Amino acid sequence: MAKCPECGEFVKLLGDMEIGEIIECDTCGVELEIISLDPEKIKIFEEEEK
Repeated sequence: MAKCPECGEFVKLLGDMEIGEIIECDTCGVELEIISLDPEKIKIFEEEEK
């Protein structure tokens, strides 16, 4: 489990998820990007400007 940087609640990462995948926090709804699977780490997703 990884902790949401926005609200502090734990977010469960499923076994088939990949680095770079975008998920949503069930508690606060913020979009999160998976940056590591071992250990599990996530960050707030920031869309790249083109």
